[in-house]
Amino acid sequence: MGLTVYIPCFNVENYIESSIRGLLSQTRPPDEILVVDDGSTDRSLEIASRFPVRVIRHERNRGLAAARNTAFANASHELVGAIDADVFPEADWLERLLAHFDDERVAGTGGRLIEQFRDAPADMWRFLHLCQDMGEKRIDIEWPSDRRLGGFGTILRKSAVADVGGYNESYRTNYEDVDLCERLLRAGHKLVFEPLAVAHHQRRDDVRSIVRADWRSEFYTHYYHGGYNNIWLKLFFNFRWARVLVWEHIRTGRPSLLAIDARLPWILSMMDLQYYFSPARLPHFEAAPNLSAIYLPRPFRHFVKGGPIPS
Repeated sequence: MGLTVYIPCFNVENYIESSIRGLLSQTRPPDEILVVDDGSTDRSLEIASRFPVRVIRHERNRGLAAARNTAFANASHELVGAIDADVFPEADWLERLLAHFDDERVAGTGGRLIEQFRDAPADMWRFLHLCQDMGEKRIDIEWPSDRRLGGFGTILRKSAVADVGGYNESYRTNYEDVDLCERLLRAGHKLVFEPLAVAHHQRRDDVRSIVRADWRSEFYTHYYHGGYNNIWLKLFFNFRWARVLVWEHIRTGRPSLLAIDARLPWILSMMDLQYYFSPARLPHFEAAPNLSAIYLPRPFRHFVKGGPIPS
């Protein structure tokens, strides 16, 4: 079965060459490589054009889900792989992921993502708190499992993705992978996490970028838990969570991370307020009381209808 692999691309001039070279060096090379440039303003497009890839360009930035839909619309083959521009795959990555498609129920496969850099405090903080690796054991994912494949590196059946309506383009920067996986599972498909398919995350962060990444990665979790229904409780939650991290990093002997912990609630709260008072704010979402209880201090959670949430 033929294989297209695409790289969604937005201002990734520091990474994209490595990602393309990793695909070209696979033991089972892709039959087609697409680079979907989502309105980059740096040298990403120029660098990608040096390689035997097909570049598809958005004239303006439309978001990650839109880039993925463009890739699927232009892919020449039934199996469509994706790898983020800041991810470098090991040589047998595609071969390991492809091995599961003999099972017609399998709509998608994904593998491990190992953080390449952990020396700087921000990179170690990302490794500890934003890690996307699901471990060393194979996982067959079927509904109602809460496991999902990370969009950083997958292969999906084009027909299955089309059947569930493609990616939801309202998810501009993240959560589009979680949402698609849930719809595939609800439709009766099976997903496979293959730990022998290993890729390496090449990203480097500083304090501000890692906190912004944390806000984006957790945004929809807070949205669907009702975190933005009472903004003051959400801000209070930011400081409570930072306190938990401070004690955890003291307990585990990681004092270099305390500077990030100290700035975390202030930057998160600033971003929360910018979102909350933005005209682009999403419609109100009424979460179940036992889910939104996480924003209350622990002694008050027992008064929530539906009982306390798990600790």
